[in-house]
Amino acid sequence: MSNRPTLKTIAQIAGLSHVAVSKALRDAPDISAATKERVKKIADELGYTPNLAARNLYLQRTGAIGMMVPAMGDNTAYDLIFNRVSMAAAEQGYCVMLGSSHRSVDLEVRHCRMMVGNQVGALIIAPCTSDVSHIKAACGPTPVIFIGGKVEPDEDYAMLCDYHHSGELAVEHLTGLGHRDIALLTYGPENRTVTQKEEGFSLAMERRGLAPRIVRAGHVGDAMRAGMDAVELLLRGGEFPSALWCASDYMAIGAIKALKAHGLSVPGCVSVMGHDDLYADPWPDMGLTTLHTPMGEIGQAAVELAIALIEGRRQARPRQVFQSTLVVRSSTGPARRSL
Repeated sequence: MSNRPTLKTIAQIAGLSHVAVSKALRDAPDISAATKERVKKIADELGYTPNLAARNLYLQRTGAIGMMVPAMGDNTAYDLIFNRVSMAAAEQGYCVMLGSSHRSVDLEVRHCRMMVGNQVGALIIAPCTSDVSHIKAACGPTPVIFIGGKVEPDEDYAMLCDYHHSGELAVEHLTGLGHRDIALLTYGPENRTVTQKEEGFSLAMERRGLAPRIVRAGHVGDAMRAGMDAVELLLRGGEFPSALWCASDYMAIGAIKALKAHGLSVPGCVSVMGHDDLYADPWPDMGLTTLHTPMGEIGQAAVELAIALIEGRRQARPRQVFQSTLVVRSSTGPARRSL
């Protein structure tokens, strides 16, 4: 049996009703300053912590937001988003229930059902596929805010990334350095994030009268290996491009490793750039030029929308689109002779 102190425990010691104790702990104006001080001193001595579940039940509100991502760890951008979501939610008195789908639709459904069953007020979800019908069915009337680039832009609640713009930025940077033979490296599975990058890249190249080269290899779950495999495919295919834009930083790191294994320097022989801006600190010697995705801003905006929906407030911006910005480091340089 738990010995956790309760409001009634404090009330017995203070000689007050548990209603008066509750008001004192909440700084209610109809309780004297001396009583508040005495009640809080007793609570501190007992190690009292409020039962938020009971309070929320009484107030008929939830204190939790659900969040689900395809994966966590060094190979993803989701750690950064979760850190901001967790911090922003805590500042507003909400906790975050986190789940990882491990890129499984079935597990996505299970997590959604469990979170809704645990009375989260809204869910923030980075889906593992562009088809999110199973998520909507599992969540029912509980609001879902989609983040990232996989879902369609007409979703009711979404914080989206404009990856067409990323393609333009990458091509603009590399052609500005004199590169004309540029390849985009992507991976499976196909979704709107991948296809937007491919479309944006192709359109930007074609507007400049250049032929786009796209190599899709491997799986997002092992992006470094995908980058290495894509370089091997290009090396076997004949003339090698003078510059590579990779779908993620981790894929770019794999590409650089494969290039160096073949005696090709970066950027001396080949310029390489990534996407997301995740690995400047873990891989400082690579000096990776990349496109910075505003993960923190996306997480902050998603939490603000989630809390507005939970509390029944109107939200002026239920859908927002975020764009990446160029971060130039040392992995890209002027075009050199063909390999």
